[in-house]
Amino acid sequence: MVAELAAGLETTLMFAALPTALKVVGRPAEVGWLITGYLLVSAAAAAICGRLGDLFGRRRVLLITLGLATAGSFVSALSPDVHWIVAGRAVQGLAGAVLPLCYGLLQETLPPAKVPLGIGIISAANSFSAAAGFIIGGIIVDSTHWQSIFICSALLALAGFITCLAYIPKSLQRHAAGRLDVLGGILFAPAVAMLLWAVTMFQQRGAASATPWGWLGASILLLALWFFHERRHPQPTVDVRLLGNRRILASNMAAICASLGALQVLQVFPILLQQPIWTGVGFGLTATLTGLLKLPSNLTSVIGASWGGALCARWDGRTIMIGAAISSLGAWALMWVNHHSLWLTVVLVCFSSAGFTTLFTSVINIVVATAPEDRTSEAAAMTATFRTVAQSIGSQIITLLFAAELVKQATGPAYPAPAAHEAVMVYMVLASAGALAAALWVPPRRGPFNGIRGEVLA
Repeated sequence: MVAELAAGLETTLMFAALPTALKVVGRPAEVGWLITGYLLVSAAAAAICGRLGDLFGRRRVLLITLGLATAGSFVSALSPDVHWIVAGRAVQGLAGAVLPLCYGLLQETLPPAKVPLGIGIISAANSFSAAAGFIIGGIIVDSTHWQSIFICSALLALAGFITCLAYIPKSLQRHAAGRLDVLGGILFAPAVAMLLWAVTMFQQRGAASATPWGWLGASILLLALWFFHERRHPQPTVDVRLLGNRRILASNMAAICASLGALQVLQVFPILLQQPIWTGVGFGLTATLTGLLKLPSNLTSVIGASWGGALCARWDGRTIMIGAAISSLGAWALMWVNHHSLWLTVVLVCFSSAGFTTLFTSVINIVVATAPEDRTSEAAAMTATFRTVAQSIGSQIITLLFAAELVKQATGPAYPAPAAHEAVMVYMVLASAGALAAALWVPPRRGPFNGIRGEVLA
């Protein structure tokens, strides 16, 4: 639980500090990589380190992950240059492997009857860290230098390392047989990073330049090579063959669209609330108050995940997914029409957050219920990886939209113009509409449904 608290706070602490980082650094495209770089490495780590844990021991891999995350946090905390801060954040992204490793350790260590309770505790720690990160990060940013958030995350990761070293027993079981899909792991993250860099180059140099097209072509080529390698590998890092089932494919597409859009509320909400009123959009709030106003949406996210799982135990996850997508789409459509009312914004963000977590819970239920029983872990890991990659791509798109049109006074930092905020809202609506379309494309369930599996996920 301590390890997962540290991993969860790694993400939300940065979101709380994002508006201040934009103000201090003054270059939105570079600041965006503080989020994007972390998420990229997090996606790769979740996919690869789970397999490493099976092969070499989950406790050992967890300790290495937490140790490197601690080192990355100190690099970001002590570096004066934004590029080194981004590099440290990328190393912190290894914390993305903590949650799947913790779930594996629960099954390995606890008696079978207590595993569901352990999963509930770890999941609660994950949700709590998301809520606490905004508040703790806001207090740190308002009271001291914004890079102090990395000192906080370093100390938490170090506490997780010491606690796991002292209290998690060494593995007594034999590790899984097989070999690691090294090439699949090596190809995945660079391919997505090239795609994100191509998007950045299009914004900086325009479509007439050959440079962004070159990066885009290299990214597509590398992604195609990765896809065909994973499809043919007997033990792939990401088993793309499961996408041949339309229920799994369409459900993952819904999760991807929601991660591209609705999940970006973590980035959009703090910027909107903290931007100075003189810019024509925003409320000029402090980081601490922003964190407190984000807390209700975190609570609705916890409720949405639990409620969605309970409903999936009784009805087809497709129906729940469609309702959740409608909730998210409606929230962002109303926010596009009126994002000048503070309390309306807070309420709509609650509906969007509950919609996203309910949708993702429905997706996991469909994937687990549809995949072959001996491959459910692979299927769930694939969905989590797609979600993280889509979140990183969406983060970069939001950053570029905010940076497309800026306003500033004679002296001082630049802020996203009202037109940039409008563009972001339109993007969020379109992404939410894509999630709804994918949910509608999911075929209805055929045959009897095993509700027990849904209740466990709830």
